Amino acid sequence: MKIPTGVQGLDRMLHGGLISKRPYIVSGPPGSGKTTMLAQFLKEGNAGGERVLFVALDEPPNELIANLRTFRWDVGDIEVLDANSDIRRFEPTPIVEISDEQDPVKLRDLPEEIRKTPEVESHEVSVHSLQPLLKTLLRKHGFQRIAIDSMTGLRYFCMRDFEMDVSTQSFMRFLTEEKVTALLAVETVGESDVPPESFLARGEIRLHRIRDDSGIRRFVSIEKYKGSAHEEMVYPMEITEKGIVVQGTPPPPP
Repeated sequence: MKIPTGVQGLDRMLHGGLISKRPYIVSGPPGSGKTTMLAQFLKEGNAGGERVLFVALDEPPNELIANLRTFRWDVGDIEVLDANSDIRRFEPTPIVEISDEQDPVKLRDLPEEIRKTPEVESHEVSVHSLQPLLKTLLRKHGFQRIAIDSMTGLRYFCMRDFEMDVSTQSFMRFLTEEKVTALLAVETVGESDVPPESFLARGEIRLHRIRDDSGIRRFVSIEKYKGSAHEEMVYPMEITEKGIVVQGTPPPPP
């Protein structure tokens, strides 16, 4: 069964959308639109009556709200888990791993101010603590779509160097076993960069950001999509007041 992504033109590239209950990555350089695409994916699911979760690892959820206001979307029912690295205090105090009983909150219920680290108990976020927490939340609340922003943050801040490959593989396998449709943002540093998650995910949507004499131009390609035919051309895209719009996509196959 395929489900819509909520991104205009992308479902045509995917020949009908994403196969549900699988993990996918959205890769690209800074400023390419990864977070926007993840938010659109969750907004689409929420509008269709699905329960959705945004896992914030790179920026406080309050900043996510501020950034999404540009699009004037109704995203208040999207639930967010604050697993941002600033919930660790970088000082020699006892560290407690993030609780497996921590609950997400709806975006509309978040306070305007970004909470300050000294105001909360110091916690450590690691892949070993995040994975059981997500397992608890998925089974408790029945989330059907989740977005993780980002796997790069999880690797840099929450994994030890020697365990990166094994932990990444374990985390991707966990998402598959939980049968949730997941989009995971992954930062790339160049067009030839192949992140390790691309080998483990069921598909990769790559966003491209190019600066030339005309300014900044953005493109999207489907680098990998197991179990489905898909468009292999690179298509231009824009970030508009409606979010990401893919341009010039062909009609869906008969």
